[in-house]
Amino acid sequence: MSAMGKKKKILAISSPGGHWIQLNKICNEMEEHFDVVYATAGTQYGSQKSHRKIHNIMDASADSKLKLIPLALQLLLIMARERPSAIISTGAAPGAIAVLIAKFLPIKTIWVDSIANVAKLSRSGDMVKSHANLVITQWEPLSDGKKIHYQGSVL
Repeated sequence: MSAMGKKKKILAISSPGGHWIQLNKICNEMEEHFDVVYATAGTQYGSQKSHRKIHNIMDASADSKLKLIPLALQLLLIMARERPSAIISTGAAPGAIAVLIAKFLPIKTIWVDSIANVAKLSRSGDMVKSHANLVITQWEPLSDGKKIHYQGSVL
């Protein structure tokens, strides 16, 4: 907690599905110490835990490049409204866009690459590895000991 007793705010962002499941496994424990606000695509996630604040964002990917522009605007507005001190993402496109936007703002970023990427970083992880403040892989052989760190697996 800060000097005034207020928890620092973290914006947790991911694509739906497996990325969302991994993000929840990471952030469940963080909710005790931080004010965690979520952003993901899909209205079904808003009803999972009623105490959570979940922003519904556009679903976009590298295969739907035109959707990346409105997604970026949505994320910028959420960041302006929520004013997080950090962003954490497990991927894919929404997290990558958030990391790139946060680079121009005073927001620290953590990228946790998906456990599904055994042989190399994900496409999004590779894109943000030089922009995120911390990049974590869930496979020890993918760690380079400098920019990409192994801290164990989430699952």
